[in-house]
Amino acid sequence: MKKLLWISFSLFLTLGCSSTARNKGNLNIYSVAQDAKIGAQFTAQVKKEMPMLYDEKLIDYMDGLGQKIVNQFPEDKLFEYHFHVVKEPDLNAFTVGGGYVFVYLGLLHLVETEAELAMVVGHEIGHVVFRHVTESLTKAQGFSCCLAVGASAVGLGQTEAELINLFGQTGMLYFGRAAELESDRFGVEALHAAGFDLKYAPSFFEKLLNIQKFKPGLLDKLLSTHPPLKDRIAQANEEVTSKISQQI
Repeated sequence: MKKLLWISFSLFLTLGCSSTARNKGNLNIYSVAQDAKIGAQFTAQVKKEMPMLYDEKLIDYMDGLGQKIVNQFPEDKLFEYHFHVVKEPDLNAFTVGGGYVFVYLGLLHLVETEAELAMVVGHEIGHVVFRHVTESLTKAQGFSCCLAVGASAVGLGQTEAELINLFGQTGMLYFGRAAELESDRFGVEALHAAGFDLKYAPSFFEKLLNIQKFKPGLLDKLLSTHPPLKDRIAQANEEVTSKISQQI
């Protein structure tokens, strides 16, 4: 037992103190390859459980927009990216990590400009770049996750499928306020890098705020896992001001 704990602690120090992502140093015991594999397995499950839209023109458009953003950050491209549309009216988008991004049809109906959509897609790409999924999984597992890695090292292993199942049960697609705001900042950065008008950075959030005032029930799911919209609008405006001042 002592040997197992020592191996676990050693692996915790070796793997947990660094993260191959833009925010290197954040706790993440998963490799980039494992991140990609988990994302692929989650995606397969999502496609089984949720209605997907397979409109070739729309998917090609989404992929073109997504790849345009991804290509602005070659140093951050740890994964191959795949963009999907969920045939549901929700005003939402999400990623399961590893380069897999999903946008709901309801959100596509809400946005009025490509720049607004680019802000949303950029936000989700930000979650991938910062590897928020596996960072959250690491936090959800806590030290027990490190024990699982240590157990695997001595042949006692816990399968990746079990870890994925645990991730789903904990509902950790909620990344936390700091991570959401971090991805919002990346969204503004993506908008700027891809050549879109920065005035649209806060406009999607402003649309959601308007909906919240008159039809709050439509946003219950989204607002339960994200920072207050007023905070997101304020930060977006600050980021835009900063970007513009850098150009002067």
